[in-house]
Amino acid sequence: MTKQELKRSDKMNKTLDVWAIQKHPEELYTALENIKTDQGDLILFTNLNSNFQLNGQTVGRQFDTELYYVGKDNDALILLQKDGEASAEQIRNYLEERGLQYHEVSFKKEMLKQQLEELDIPVSKEIIDENIPELWFAREEYVLRDALQESIKLGNTSCDYYPFVEGVIALKYEESYTTSRHLLDGRNLLGVITLEDKMILMIHGSDPRNLKPSQVKKIIEEMKISYNVLHNREFNIEKPYKGKVAIKKK
Repeated sequence: MTKQELKRSDKMNKTLDVWAIQKHPEELYTALENIKTDQGDLILFTNLNSNFQLNGQTVGRQFDTELYYVGKDNDALILLQKDGEASAEQIRNYLEERGLQYHEVSFKKEMLKQQLEELDIPVSKEIIDENIPELWFAREEYVLRDALQESIKLGNTSCDYYPFVEGVIALKYEESYTTSRHLLDGRNLLGVITLEDKMILMIHGSDPRNLKPSQVKKIIEEMKISYNVLHNREFNIEKPYKGKVAIKKK
């Protein structure tokens, strides 16, 4: 499935909030504590594949586990980094200890890769880039403010803002040994804020809570963070922001 096909898919315009657990596994429990009701609407997906691009560049960070919770008072999903410190087993234990009912869908792992190897077809090596900072997905204003406030507490008070960098993250699965991957979930992205400790990716879609570039700039200014507004061509996922002096541009 091409980037254009992904962006057209209704699955890319879901409105759930996204918690992406990566370099701080303890944040998994903060995310789990946001489960407010148990209406049989918790679904744990494992052995997913992810396709993640920003500005046409592949992002070297994979996610293979998703806890999907929707319904009355539930409005989010949790993603776990592949081979990260947080695990699906921790999610299962948390839910079972609290008597929360859930369904689990575990897809067969890397079937397409196995098939290609059996046919002696070269398989491209999975890119894992540990130099990429922690990624936050901001659906709305309070998430952006929380992300920036955390950076401020760490002493990071300047950033680069790329308002028109486009991106997609797609979660897929392999239905059978002989079929291609199918899209399960995903998000379109528009705008990236890079700080020394993280990148904030702005979710873009039909949700009225999504922020426009002018709103993002206003929030950055209100929080007294100095910033550069940069063009897409200057964005490079392999060279995250390193705390250089930022000049505020109007």
